[in-house]
Amino acid sequence: MSRVEVLADTLLLGLFVFVASLPVVTAFSAFGAAREVVRCELPVGRFWSVLRVRWVPGIAFAVLGLVLVIDVVVVVTVLPAPLPVRVAVLTASAAIGAWMLAQPGRRWRGALKFEAPRPMLMAALVVAAVLVWALPPLVLVIAGPLALAAEGTREG
Repeated sequence: MSRVEVLADTLLLGLFVFVASLPVVTAFSAFGAAREVVRCELPVGRFWSVLRVRWVPGIAFAVLGLVLVIDVVVVVTVLPAPLPVRVAVLTASAAIGAWMLAQPGRRWRGALKFEAPRPMLMAALVVAAVLVWALPPLVLVIAGPLALAAEGTREG
């Protein structure tokens, strides 16, 4: 595959994840399906056949994601927090977000074992957040590169 094909497939995969994540509780399953497509090097069109909605973790991760987003928005925009507090909150949010991105490829027993978040995945999440903040239409495709990053930093 050429680099242009990989980029196109990654962006199309991100669009599929966005569409499948419109009901917010399915975002966990959609991201897991995207990671499966990347891991097994499947054609992007197989995304829909790999997608299996798991409701319980989907609800749990949707609530956790919402809490993280609200926390970051409040600390950055509303609260007059000193710089060290802002940095600590943003770092903790990036770490929890990276941990959340690593979970969809695991089963419940693997998810219960807490591992330290990977710094490269945290950096990818921060870059993705900045890109979406600067160019909001990127929210349509950013999940594809994040799935690629999550699989690229996977251990084992």
